Amino acid sequence: MTIFAVLPPRLTRLFSRIDAADASSERLHLLLDFWAARRNARILPMAADLGPPPPPHAAHAFLFRRLPGPGRDWEAAQLGADAADLIGLTARGRTLSDLAEPRIAVRLRRLFEFVARTGEPVAAMFEARSGTRRKWIEVLAAPLSSNAIDVDGIFGGIAARREATRPRQGR
Repeated sequence: MTIFAVLPPRLTRLFSRIDAADASSERLHLLLDFWAARRNARILPMAADLGPPPPPHAAHAFLFRRLPGPGRDWEAAQLGADAADLIGLTARGRTLSDLAEPRIAVRLRRLFEFVARTGEPVAAMFEARSGTRRKWIEVLAAPLSSNAIDVDGIFGGIAARREATRPRQGR
């Protein structure tokens, strides 16, 4: 994505921050470095080029494949334990349509479609509430291809950061 790229309003309403391949989470930044190193200067790397992500960050990594047909759904091919928990998918081979939380499904689907259209990695963040505390969810999505032409896969990761608790004020 260039500095002149215009983000679709449907995407900007869903995320508080969208960056062209600049994750603020160190875990996601290392996954992006892994993707960039393994793509071997190809514009669209293949899933087979990647191999397994580095162990300390594999728990946050995922790989989704676009399902054929008009439904525009994405199927989880690989999910680290933390990624599965944050996304809400517990069984391998499930799709975004199977998520219990439709807001996360919509966010991921729109982000994946944007990456498929542009062919560029993107990091995006949104806010979620857990009881009375807020948390920020950051998602990294980088393109993959099975034919080196079309984006039909997404490699990335997801990480959460909770709001710091406020210290009690003295009386």
